[in-house]
Amino acid sequence: MIFFDFLFYNIYRFYSRHKEKGAESSSAGIIGGLQTVNLLILYELILLIQANNGKMRLPFVIALLAFFQVYTYIRYIYKESNSVQILERKWLNKTESYRKQSILLQYIYVSLTIIAFLGLAIYLGSQR
Repeated sequence: MIFFDFLFYNIYRFYSRHKEKGAESSSAGIIGGLQTVNLLILYELILLIQANNGKMRLPFVIALLAFFQVYTYIRYIYKESNSVQILERKWLNKTESYRKQSILLQYIYVSLTIIAFLGLAIYLGSQR
């Protein structure tokens, strides 16, 4: 979870620099959304590999999204061990090269997640 903790912290920093109110909850929401999208991509790829024409049920998607939204919100807003101050301290204790590599991996992760999700949605939409 360290990867997502630092991703949350860096998204929080981005929102706070732009004077965004509710930067913590927005960041937690983004993390929850990314985790949901990752599972949906995996699920759709499994269906695609199995040549199963089953559709993803909307209640399943909503339940998955709600679960991750609630989980990340509680994890980053209510748990003291994952507060912004503690994550900031952990982040600043890392070396400069670790932080640069971590930020690069975070950009790659977010970009690939968005591209894979949109690409798969377009492909599957054209097939059905």
